[in-house]
Amino acid sequence: MKINKLDHVSIGTDRLEETRAFFCDLLGLEVGKRPALKSVGYWLYAGENAIVHLVEKGSNSLEDEAYEAGKEKPKDWQRAETNDMVETGMDDHIALSVEKSADLVQYMKDNSISYWDRLLADRPLYQVFVRDPNGVILELNDYDPEIEKLEPMVILGQ
Repeated sequence: MKINKLDHVSIGTDRLEETRAFFCDLLGLEVGKRPALKSVGYWLYAGENAIVHLVEKGSNSLEDEAYEAGKEKPKDWQRAETNDMVETGMDDHIALSVEKSADLVQYMKDNSISYWDRLLADRPLYQVFVRDPNGVILELNDYDPEIEKLEPMVILGQ
């Protein structure tokens, strides 16, 4: 796998409108297209790129389940089940744009590292999510995935 660049930063907030205004007014970011996610929020764009994702805390019905499942703690180093997957937008996370994510997934399988993934077929965009030892989520976005090498847990937009 190769990391190309930082893709975006996601901020969970209970002051959504104030935070949106701050980034738009101070930095000149603009509210733009956001997928139909389960949470409420904004994607703020610098030109063509959504570089700041804002998510209203408490707006995702799965959020309580995520906290009960130990969101604050590292997950066991085993493959996550599909029903363990929740939208990452509700968590502060680091998103990186990557290439050759299939190699990374194989490494995680070979080393029993817990992850979850999904394919957004209408883009295409393959996303791999993994928690660091502190519980911080890394979102690894492959915009040119080797689909034939992947078996995503979830496929959206077919």
